Amino acid sequence: MYTIKELADLAGVTTRTLRYYDQIGILTPAELGSNGYRYYDHDNLLRLQQVLFYRELDVPLKEILYILSRPDFQLLPALNDHHEAIRKKAKRYQELLETIQKTISSLNGEENMPENEYFEGFDETQYEEETRDRWGHTSQYKESQRKWSSYSKDQREEIKKEGDRITVRMVTENPDARPDDPDVQKAVGDYYAYLNQYFYTCEVEFLRALADMWVEDPRFSVNYERVREGGAAFVREAVQIYCDSHRENN
Repeated sequence: MYTIKELADLAGVTTRTLRYYDQIGILTPAELGSNGYRYYDHDNLLRLQQVLFYRELDVPLKEILYILSRPDFQLLPALNDHHEAIRKKAKRYQELLETIQKTISSLNGEENMPENEYFEGFDETQYEEETRDRWGHTSQYKESQRKWSSYSKDQREEIKKEGDRITVRMVTENPDARPDDPDVQKAVGDYYAYLNQYFYTCEVEFLRALADMWVEDPRFSVNYERVREGGAAFVREAVQIYCDSHRENN
């Protein structure tokens, strides 16, 4: 067993971080002593390792909690996913470092740099790989891949357009709108149904985790900020209200 300080020192985190992880339910101590002290076992150590791996891959804490709490989560497949994701990330960073060095040398007149080498290491397909690395072991990802591959090109375009229309309704251009307004909540409900119909079986807590990602990851938040300033945060609050209401009604 480890005390909170021993585990913090071992993992290179602070005791404050471990207390916070306990507070949000992502890492609950194996035992709580009569003196109120937290004690951690080997399973806690492995779970903390998972949390830190996901954090290295820029996964938000709420999303990590959802992933680790799923009944289909398996440790060994997750470790294999981490290994591959971090290997790809390291390779890409090495390519970017080489591109930076070549550009510096070129600007200093030390060497000629072919135009095609200016963009080595930049690759938008990394986001598709990142999605696979993050969610590939989940039933949602597998269901989404199966459904998406069954659609024709025209169907995919129509599905994307429908998603865009619902997104605009969720964000709403009305500056006086509130996240709990009926029209906004109707749009969130339509988006929830949209995910279930075209992509995967979406639980409300998964939708909540998605909304957190829309705010925390600028690659997603920009889609909402285009409609209105603060749009991503507005939608997240609307989704939280919807999820709370949906959970209470079940």
